[in-house]
Amino acid sequence: MKKHPWLQLLWLLVPVLVIWSVRDAPLADILRALSSLSVAKILLLAALNTIILLLVSGRWWLILRAQGHTIRYLSVAAYRLVAFGISYFTPGPQFGGEPAQVYYMRNRHGISTSSALASVSLDKILELLANFGFLLVGIFAALGSGLLVELAPIQAVAWMAGPFILLLAYTLAIWKGKSPLASLLTRLPQRHAAILRLTRATALAEEQISQFCQRKPLVVLGASVLSILIWGVMTLEYWLALRFLGIQVDLLQAVAALTAARIAFLFPLPGGLGALEASQILAMEALGLNPALGLSISLLIRGRDITLGGLGILLGGIMTRRRARVVVPNQATERRI
Repeated sequence: MKKHPWLQLLWLLVPVLVIWSVRDAPLADILRALSSLSVAKILLLAALNTIILLLVSGRWWLILRAQGHTIRYLSVAAYRLVAFGISYFTPGPQFGGEPAQVYYMRNRHGISTSSALASVSLDKILELLANFGFLLVGIFAALGSGLLVELAPIQAVAWMAGPFILLLAYTLAIWKGKSPLASLLTRLPQRHAAILRLTRATALAEEQISQFCQRKPLVVLGASVLSILIWGVMTLEYWLALRFLGIQVDLLQAVAALTAARIAFLFPLPGGLGALEASQILAMEALGLNPALGLSISLLIRGRDITLGGLGILLGGIMTRRRARVVVPNQATERRI
């Protein structure tokens, strides 16, 4: 496999960011902050993260139900957890687990590949819209909190507004019956069978998403509202984690610091390794707090995500070893949405 020089350069950033993050790290301050976490506080944070996982799974579950596929909620949550584990431990900005979601729909529930791909794609589109929407709000919070004093406000907003506007335009184009991504793929050399299959699958998925949005606008609206609720609970969980570590910040500052953490996960590195730690140290410094607190919240986030990701990988391994009963597709599962 050909190795891309730019990817190798990105991987070189990992040790640089890690070393920079832990340089002169006051271990006593970090341990003092982490030791303030009681069992009750850890259990509360774990409960909130369970709620977040269930809410995130709810968006996909709503889409599947609207398609006509009756799948248990906890099963959908399990597939979502597996997808998170794959995405977290592979290089890339929180992508990689989506093929597993399609695989489970096809092989464990007999849903056609096109319908499964459409459900996963629509879920991801709504997730990305919510993510970049939050980051856009977070940039304004960061500007108001003084985290980006050295950056021009227009430049800072443009960083998040650009992707958000492009994604919104793509969603509206699909809603109107267009196939932007499939049209782009048709411009590639069509000599390879893999490209042809990808183009056809993408065109069919975009067509089904378009039909879904036109026929089920209330479901799309409900899933979008759910995305907002998810970010609300995620913000609450992060703010509580800060408070439990003895980091006294207001809601605006918490949103700004959380935005820095989420931007770190956009780096094409497994789990934003190194970037997360650096982002939280810089955020705490910008807020006039002890940089050690940045490493403390980073370690807490890292421990949470590694635990969830590890559970996802373990669960995926268990489900892969078990011989799933494949449901033969019927008219209900094959019909287009």
